[in-house]
Amino acid sequence: MSSPSAAAPPVVEAVGARLGQARDVVSSVRAAYVLGALVVVQWVAVVALAVTVKHNGWLYYTGGDQLWHYTGAYLLGRGHLPPAYVGYGWSIMLLPVSWFAGPSLVSALPAIVLLNTVILLPVALLCVYGIASRIAGRLFGYFAAALWIAFPYLGILFVEPGYHQKYTEVTLPQALGLTSVPDFPATVALLVCGFFCLRALESSGWHPAAAAGLAAGWSIAMKPSNAIFLVAPVLLLIVQRRRALPVFLAGLAPALLTLALWKFRGLGELAAAPAEPVRLASGVGGLIDRIHSPSLNSWAHLRQVLGGLREHFWVARLLEWLPVAGSIALLARSRRAFLLIGSWFFVFLLAKGTYIPASLDDASFFRILMPAFPAYLLLAAAIVLLVPGVHARPARPAPLLDGRRLTIAFGASVLVFAALPLAVIAATPRLHDSGRLAVRLGDNLLPVASAVGLAASTDGGVVHLEWQPRSSSGASVFYRVFRAKDTLDVGCAGRLRNSSDNCQLSSGEVGSVRTTSFDDKPGAGTWTYRIGVAANWLNDLRLGDVYVLSPPATIVVP
Repeated sequence: MSSPSAAAPPVVEAVGARLGQARDVVSSVRAAYVLGALVVVQWVAVVALAVTVKHNGWLYYTGGDQLWHYTGAYLLGRGHLPPAYVGYGWSIMLLPVSWFAGPSLVSALPAIVLLNTVILLPVALLCVYGIASRIAGRLFGYFAAALWIAFPYLGILFVEPGYHQKYTEVTLPQALGLTSVPDFPATVALLVCGFFCLRALESSGWHPAAAAGLAAGWSIAMKPSNAIFLVAPVLLLIVQRRRALPVFLAGLAPALLTLALWKFRGLGELAAAPAEPVRLASGVGGLIDRIHSPSLNSWAHLRQVLGGLREHFWVARLLEWLPVAGSIALLARSRRAFLLIGSWFFVFLLAKGTYIPASLDDASFFRILMPAFPAYLLLAAAIVLLVPGVHARPARPAPLLDGRRLTIAFGASVLVFAALPLAVIAATPRLHDSGRLAVRLGDNLLPVASAVGLAASTDGGVVHLEWQPRSSSGASVFYRVFRAKDTLDVGCAGRLRNSSDNCQLSSGEVGSVRTTSFDDKPGAGTWTYRIGVAANWLNDLRLGDVYVLSPPATIVVP
């Protein structure tokens, strides 16, 4: 006795047939054409965002340590090793830019934004495709790449009205490379590492594992706190291909050696950041011990962040569910992908999600968690692998380069990302200038530029200041006036093991103007003035950072 099998409704069959036809069409197109089209779509979307959100020329909202990195690039380009409170990688990358842009980061913004959006953003897209296609084939790679483009903008639809500005004008520009913070290029480097880690599992050669180590090292060179990412590739290689682990570590070693030398010469010790005001999200050391109150990490803070997500995003429960479901999918369909991507996401969630200064109120949470976003995106895309009948069929590996060309390309990468930075940092004399070339203002290290040309005169108890205008193609600037009592306005800390000078400006701000002159009545005595060239994304005199300082001008008021 038998019974007829149930037939699918005609509409369902028609939709399935059309999807199958679409799949066949897409599969027949060369991958280069599809990816090229996706890159163009990505560029169009970024341009649309760039012209829509509030900005001041090339200057968008930026929250981070970008001024330390650019001042480091400027000083290195002039033959001085700065105090090394941050990583060296971004300063090395910006060093050639500083030769042409000069001391002001504002002038360098066009080159930095174009580097991020024209070069690094497509690199990230191609790496997302490369990782995803090695998990479940070309179509899954296209899907993940398309989701990589769309996901940030979908957040605009999901955010509550009260948080809309912080998401669109504060978070998105930093996440899409429209700013000068090193978080974005450091995240791209992690994606490059993830791609080569999976390539190392497929290849019998040593080049992919070494390239993965080189990319991971460069990300750590830009953001030392990204060292926690190493849990993911090390775990993957131990479980899946142990003989590739020494090669990976060999590729990683030059960056760690250079970072240690950078810290020792610039600070006099190997501490990540001994000055509390400039301490950033920390790295591997003492991770487990620090996930509790009252240290920098707290489980209660993570719960608070999750509550904030539910307050500001009406799909917060879905956002929380995506990585969990994606992890289950990868665990069922592709163990190697789960080892890499699952550990990548969750180690950052534990270390940075519990990091107390990572706040939703100022949107710094999204910048600090930026290195985990690629893993989050790939986990979200992996949910389709839970559909019955869908299997993880990795794309057939195709060599990027072979033979002599592969060796030449790898050698060039080692030269650019390992040998040259090490040589520059080892050979550059330490900054010993007592604050003549760079000083700290608040939490930022700023160049001192004589081109500002400050001149001071006095008449009848009034101090008249004049200086040269500082036009910039990057953004509109204004000026802040600083004043200190007596002739000295800079104090320098002692040099630990002959490290670079760390000098702090002690002046107080007395006014902000858009003109190139200022009158002040300080009273009788000796006074020292400086002009700070400032800017911000809203072009508001009350907001923003100072980017460049003038040399001091001292005057005696009778």
